[in-house]
Amino acid sequence: MTWLIDSFSGIGPIKFGMTPEDVATHIGAPDRSRQGLRLDTLSEHRGTKAPIVRYRENRVSEIEAFYDIGVVAFRGISVFGTNGSKVLRALEELNGGAAISVGIILFDRLGLTVGRLDEGPPTGHSITAFASATWNGKTDDFTSISFNDR
Repeated sequence: MTWLIDSFSGIGPIKFGMTPEDVATHIGAPDRSRQGLRLDTLSEHRGTKAPIVRYRENRVSEIEAFYDIGVVAFRGISVFGTNGSKVLRALEELNGGAAISVGIILFDRLGLTVGRLDEGPPTGHSITAFASATWNGKTDDFTSISFNDR
C-alpha cells in the first residue's frame, strides 16, 4: 500500500479526528495498544502493516510511519525511497524553514515531524503527521536548522 500524507488531514485512510473504531474499520484491529503517559492518550501498533496511530481524547491526533511500512509519500516525495538529505531539503523548502529539538525536526506549516532522515541507520527513520494545533505552545526548545548546505 502507498501511504499518502495529506497535511493536517491524515495518512492514507487514517484521518485526524477518527476514533479507534473508525481506524480499525479502515486498516484492521491493532496488534497491540498502549496507554500514554497522559490519561487521555493511547497509541495503537500494527507492526509493519500500518502506521502507529496516536489518540488524544479518543480521536486520532498523530500518525507515525517508519521506514519499513512501504511507500510513504508527501506531495510527490517518496519519504523513504529518496535520499534523506534531499527529503529534508524539499520539506524545508515547502515549509519555509525547519526547526529541531532533541532529534525531532518540525515542519510546522506542513503538519509534519521527522527523525534525522540524513543520519544513522534507516531503522530509526520515521515521519509523523499531526493534527492542527498539536505543537501550539510546545516549540520553545526548538531552534532553526537548514538542510540547504548539506
